[in-house]
Amino acid sequence: MGSPVSTADDLVELGRRLVSLGLSRGTAGNISVRTEDGEVVASPSGTDMGALDPDGLSWLTSTDGGDLEQVTGPKASKEMPIHAAMYRRFGAGVVVHTHSFHAVQSSCLPPWSEHCAIPPYAPYFAMKVGNCPLIPYRHPGDPELGALIDGVDLDFHAVLLAHHGLVLVASTVDEAVTATVELEDACRLAVSLDQVPLARVLDEASVAELAQRSLRPWGQRPIKHL
Repeated sequence: MGSPVSTADDLVELGRRLVSLGLSRGTAGNISVRTEDGEVVASPSGTDMGALDPDGLSWLTSTDGGDLEQVTGPKASKEMPIHAAMYRRFGAGVVVHTHSFHAVQSSCLPPWSEHCAIPPYAPYFAMKVGNCPLIPYRHPGDPELGALIDGVDLDFHAVLLAHHGLVLVASTVDEAVTATVELEDACRLAVSLDQVPLARVLDEASVAELAQRSLRPWGQRPIKHL
């Protein structure tokens, strides 16, 4: 894996790539980057992620309790509690939250299992994402969403928020984009095959092997605390 991102330019690049891939429309979704020293740069509230300005981003810092406190710049998104929850688990990195169409569709369906909301039909989902639990619905911006993510005793790099969208964490911009694409594609496949009686998921042993080889979490293994 590459080095964690650390600049406003990285965040601008991430937003541009997500929009160019059709994963964010209008002002939906938000992204952030956390450095090793706890500094966080985030997309401001109500902004087009494809048109971010390095000089017009929101800057926050991680408190001793792991929350995010704004330092300067325009008002950050109301969704910062979910970003804080992901950073509390994983430390420095990149957090992506989108309302991409198929992720929202999948988040309205019953979860496939406790550890993964989406059936593992294709190998790349296990290789790039792995566990992806469904977080119960709370209204957008509700701080309890962060607490619900904290409460999942399971290793994961991504979640679906019920009736809302996806959230994931990665080490680099490239990894974040790849994982977002794979998760959205897995959701699209899941929705399209939901009404196909003969559709089969990959067998458990194959999924576990794929995930293990790719260093992705899979199954009901408890969380590895930092």
